Amino acid sequence: MRIAIDMDEVLADTHAAKAALYADLGWSWPDADLRGRKLGDLAPDAVEAAVEAEMQKGMFFANVAPMPGAAAAVERLAARHEVFVATAAMEYPASCAHKVAWMARHLPAIDPLNLVLCGDKSIIAADVLIDDSPRHFDGFGGIGVCFDALHNHGADVAWRLSSWDAAPDLMDHIAAEEMQ
Repeated sequence: MRIAIDMDEVLADTHAAKAALYADLGWSWPDADLRGRKLGDLAPDAVEAAVEAEMQKGMFFANVAPMPGAAAAVERLAARHEVFVATAAMEYPASCAHKVAWMARHLPAIDPLNLVLCGDKSIIAADVLIDDSPRHFDGFGGIGVCFDALHNHGADVAWRLSSWDAAPDLMDHIAAEEMQ
């Protein structure tokens, strides 16, 4: 099975890194306030613009921590499936070099040629796309699996992945059920 995996808030904990930017500007919220919302939804426009400007510089993406269990789970998936990382890097063009370096540092099991820097993910040819943004499933020809994040709580999705520990079993289940 061919699996494409998003990077931000799926493999890389960009939520925590972005929350730190907001905190540096004096803004933070409890998780309960963020269910079904993005951090920027609650921030004043000027603060959201400052965070966005910092992210547009690209360096923000260089030192983001990996999501717990992501590296081990991706290694297990790559041993049994064809795995690609598909990140909507064109939203932050200056992030591209940092994302490539991040992958080499944190996910060396993924061949650098299997990193896809894109915009619209409907172009991805895979059986499964694991992503935190259900909007990326629109036009995608395979099965969308929503990786649990605060902002996507309440999203109506057919498949949801709550942690990386569950990923190998869920992919086996999808392969058995949907790919026959």
